[in-house]
Parts: sequence; structure tokens; C-alpha cells
Amino acid sequence: MIRPLTICCAHGLVWLAVVAQVRAEEEQEQLPEMVVQGVRGSVLPAHFAGSATVIDSEKISNSGARSVADLLVSEGNLVLSSTSGNTSDGQVQLRGFGENAASRVLVLVDGQTINRPDMAGISWLEVPLSRIERVEILRGSQTARFGDNAVGGVINLITKTGSEKPVTTVEAAGGSDGYFLTRAGYSQKIGDQDFSVDLERNLSDGWRQNSATELESASARWRKTWAKRDELRLGFGWTDEYGEFPGPLSKSRYLADPRQSIYTLAGQGDEYFSEQTTWRGDATLVLGVGDHGSVKVPVTWSRRDQSWNFGPGSHTDNLLDAYTIAPEFRYEGRNWSATMGGNYRRDTLDLQQYAEIARIHRTAEAALDRDVYGVFTNFEWEPWKKWHLTGAARFERAEVDAQARSLVDPDSSALNFARSNAESNSGFQIGMKWEPTAAWSAWLRYDRLYRLPSTDEIASYQGYPLTVPFNDQLHAERGHNVELGAEYAPGAWSFRLNGFAQWLEGEIAYDYLRNLNVNFSNTQRIGIEGDIGYRTSMWEAKLHAGWLDATFTDGAYAGNNVYLVPHVDATALLACHPVKELTLQGEYQYVSSAFEGNDFQNTAEKLPSHGVANLLIRYEFKPGLSGYLRVNNLLDERYATVKYSGVWYPAAGRQFQLGLRREV
Repeated sequence: MIRPLTICCAHGLVWLAVVAQVRAEEEQEQLPEMVVQGVRGSVLPAHFAGSATVIDSEKISNSGARSVADLLVSEGNLVLSSTSGNTSDGQVQLRGFGENAASRVLVLVDGQTINRPDMAGISWLEVPLSRIERVEILRGSQTARFGDNAVGGVINLITKTGSEKPVTTVEAAGGSDGYFLTRAGYSQKIGDQDFSVDLERNLSDGWRQNSATELESASARWRKTWAKRDELRLGFGWTDEYGEFPGPLSKSRYLADPRQSIYTLAGQGDEYFSEQTTWRGDATLVLGVGDHGSVKVPVTWSRRDQSWNFGPGSHTDNLLDAYTIAPEFRYEGRNWSATMGGNYRRDTLDLQQYAEIARIHRTAEAALDRDVYGVFTNFEWEPWKKWHLTGAARFERAEVDAQARSLVDPDSSALNFARSNAESNSGFQIGMKWEPTAAWSAWLRYDRLYRLPSTDEIASYQGYPLTVPFNDQLHAERGHNVELGAEYAPGAWSFRLNGFAQWLEGEIAYDYLRNLNVNFSNTQRIGIEGDIGYRTSMWEAKLHAGWLDATFTDGAYAGNNVYLVPHVDATALLACHPVKELTLQGEYQYVSSAFEGNDFQNTAEKLPSHGVANLLIRYEFKPGLSGYLRVNNLLDERYATVKYSGVWYPAAGRQFQLGLRREV
């Protein structure tokens, strides 16, 4: 532990030495002042050396999207996979991570992580769209800046705050498959305080049998400012969710009727569903220090109380508490800025397993604690006019304690254990961005990255025994990432081209032959992404396309493709405003074929390619009052986004929704 900590401190001293040298040079050279436009909750650096997408409040309110997941597809050019046919529980496939993608894409709310410590994905309904003011998508590894999970990229959801004038928003929508949505929000600023309140109810019977979802949520935010740069922010959120599992289908059943559920056919549909209630609270204190410094202390707490039912005899209550604190000090000079701080997160899981859905006879129990703490630093410096050097370094240590006890078989070593494990990791990032004109920019970035094993990759405490119940030989994935890109935005046009290469050492995968999660192989991912955009008062067009090659580089499967990773994806959007009040928008996404899950040999039938078209018609009857019609999968394409060992998880067919939105 001492050596990595010493290295991280050395990084900090280097940054401080750079800062001191720059300040000395400032007295000799009057370089132009660096102007940074801050956005509350933003994590996007002012001169980001990489590819990023921002979805603003106008795009969000006009999208007609049901959830954050739908927005990420239509406006963020991201690919999602789902086992239920509902995008609300989908996993973002960013930068070539298909299986367990939820553990390799970091999701933040106002800069604070909401990823779970286990392998479970995020419910995108957990952060209702009615709360969101802005979305930031940073592609590529960012572990040096944000820590664990940020191997493929970062998605930051920025919530609303009070406005200068009182604003009331009401939205209602209905559609096919029992879809019903109501949203209401209010925000206001009074003197040095502002606040906002949002409510949402989101229901659907689901396109497939036994795939219904239901959400009720409430949130509130309050902020008080005083002096020039001091403020206190408080937030609270509550969600209550229900979701059903339709299950996989054989190929013959999939071709005959993709809407059916294998569990319903077996008369057990009412045994496959989950319910969860989430509470979330946060507080952030920001204090100015002198003329150029500031201290920020964010504290968050969340509790997720989940009841998981996955068939007769498999019923689990899972209580997760997460606490985080990440104080930091920031100083800004004329042409540089630097931040140093620390972070601590504690996750506690308490599991109770039962023999029946009524939860009468308890069969097993488990408790797990994970502590992650570390230090970090980052800087931005303009050493020469129009050149921006950025860097970051982070050291983290993770400690896991797990206990599991079987009440049915108390003598089984596979079901009863009390073990612990600890691991230290460090990452760093260095990037350069050149901005010769307001229209041109180019960048080069290198990342040394890592990803900690998920808690249930290490320990078999959730009712699925592994060959080794607590695998303390499993260590973090580590690797390297390089980005090279450029952007050109002359007038109404915009062009972006970005190439990347990533090498992972000991990528974690489930070895079904050994029934164990292992550091399976070294892998490489090499790809290129391109974006073209055009926007005028009448027209808007966007095209995003990416090519990616993900392969195993050693071991028995060296040279084979990583499964569930398509080679090509493309997203296009075309919008027209024939009159000011009317928007006609078409969207299309193409995803190429991929090898099915667990197909290390690359010999099984592939998951076929698919293309899905959506349509949005929006009309503003008068300022503040608009209606919309959205049709997803307009051509009723039959496809699946996930396939494992010959069984299919169908995606949704054609669905429509009609909505009305009022803002005063």
C-alpha cells in the first residue's frame, strides 16, 4: 500500500511543482487569461482531450423520450442491450463492452456515482427524465479522473435546479402496451435561494408477456448562495419500482412469437419479478478560498431495498446502503487550474434468501462490506497559446469482507464462508488539446486504467455457488487507452473523427467450463468513430458511425473476437421544421452482427444485425404548450440485442406514445 501511495503523492508534488513554475513564468510572460464556464454538476473538462456529447435541456424536453435510456439512444448515439425488451433496464454498450457492460460504464448523478458494487445493472427509471437538465457523455477510459467503472466511458446526469422565474411543468402521455406517463415539476428562485420539485409516474405492460414496469418517484433540490462563491446544495430523491422478467426463448419460439414469455407458458410468470425502493440524499458545500481557490465537500447517501424473485425457490431480499464523501480543493490561475482531493465510499449489502415467494422459510443469508478510498489530483494548463495540457492521477484501495451462511446445508464450504480481500490500484491520464481557431480542435490522450472486480464476481453469496466461493485470486482489470481525434465546426456544419486503442490485462469473464469468474485473458479493442452534423433554423441532421475490433490477444482463444461486441454501429437523425411550430424527426440505428454470449470459440450462430427506425412528430400549439407523437421501431423490426448459448432475448417491436407537455 505504501509504494502506490508514495507514487500518487509524487504525482501531486509534480503537479504542484508545475504550478509553482507556471506562476513564476506568469510574472515574465503575460499569457491570456483562461476563462472557464462552470456548469453546476458538470464533470466535462473545459478543454476535454477526447470525444464527448452533451444533451441540453431543450433536446431533453423536445425528445418525447420515456426514460433516460431512450434519450441516450436517440440523442446520445449509444447502443443499449436488454434481456426484457425494455430499454429502461438496458446496459450501455460503450467502447466494445457487451457482457457486464454496466460494470464498465460509470454513471453519475451531479458528479456522484450510482453504479452498484455488484454486477447488477442500473435501472434507468431510477433517475426519472423529469429530473434531468443536462446529460454529458465522455467516451473512453476516465478512471484517473473518476475511479472504478469508468473503463468504457462516463455518463453524467445533471439534475434541475431553481430558475430565475417560477416555472411549472406538467406532462402526460399514453400509448401502446398499456403505456402511461405523468410528470409534474416546479422550480423557483427567491433571493439567494432556489429550489425545484419533480414528481413522476411511469407505467407499461411491456411489449413482451411478463415484462411490465412501474415507477413512482419524487425528488427535491434546494440551493442557497452567499458571498460571491459560497453555496450549499441539498437534494433528496425517492423511487419505487416494479419490473417483470419475461426470460429467454429458444430459436423456434423466438421465430414463432417473440412476445411470449417462457415463464408465463410454464405458468410461473408471477414468480419472476423484482420490486425495489430507493432513497437518495446528497449535500454539497462549496466555499471560496481567497480570490482563486475553492473547497468543495460533497456527501451522498443512498439505500436500495430490493426484493428479487427469479423463479420457485429463488427469492432474495437485498438491502444496499452506499455512503460517499469526496472533498477537494481547487485553485485557478491565469492560465492553469489544479485540483487535489480524496474519496471514500462504503457499500454494505445484506441478503436474505427464501424458499418461497411468501418469504416464510429462510434458506440462506449473507452480508458484504466494501470500502474504497483514495486520493486524486488533476490539472489543466495552457503552456502555449491555444494549447491545453491536461492530466490526472488517482490511487485507490478497495477492501471487501464477505460472509455467507446456508441454513439448509450449514456444512457446505461452498455455501458457508467468511473471507476478506484487499487490493490497491492506480491510474493516470495525460492529454493535449490544440484549438487553433474557434472552429478547429485536435487532441491526443493516454490513460492508464483499471476496474475493480464486482463483489459477486469475487464471492458467490447470491444463491449461485461458484467452484471457488470466495476467489481472492481475482484481481482488477488493468490496461492502457490511447485517443487521437479532431473536430471541425464551421458554421452550420460539424465534423468529428476519433480513433482509439485499448489494451486490457486480465479482463474478467465468467468461465462456464470452470464455473468461476476469472482474469480470463488479455484483450485489445481498436476502433474509429465519426460524427457529421448540420443544423439550421429549418433542418437538423446528425450521423454517427463507429467501427470496432475487439479480440482476445492470448490464451486458448487468442485472435478470436470478444463475444457480444458488434463490429459496426451507426445512428442517424434527420429533423425538419417546415414551420416554426412543427418538428418532424426520423431516427435510425444500425447494429451489426456479433458472436453470442459464451461463444469463446466463435463457432456458434451469431446474433444477427438489425436496423431500427423511430419517428417523432412534435407541434407547439402556443409558447409553453406542445404535443408529440413518438413511434419506436416504426417498421416493426424483429431483432434481439442479447443471445446466450442458443437462447434469445427479443427486443420490443413497434410501440407508439402520444403526449402533451405544458410549461408556464
